[in-house]
Amino acid sequence: MKKYVAEFIGTFFLMATIGNVVLNPGGAGDMAPLAIGAALMVMVFANGHLSGAHFNPAVTLAVWLR
Repeated sequence: MKKYVAEFIGTFFLMATIGNVVLNPGGAGDMAPLAIGAALMVMVFANGHLSGAHFNPAVTLAVWLR
């Protein structure tokens, strides 16, 4: 169960970061990829040992289907 919770938290924060950075007009601008990468890096370091760090929803779905 810890794996699923860690995946959910990591995916949630990654998607929230992408949504806030990309959809906010006049937001991060050229720094958007850096913000997204930093959020992903933090989630991998925080939860990677629990779940394997498949925080991209497409990768998570593919691993689940496999």
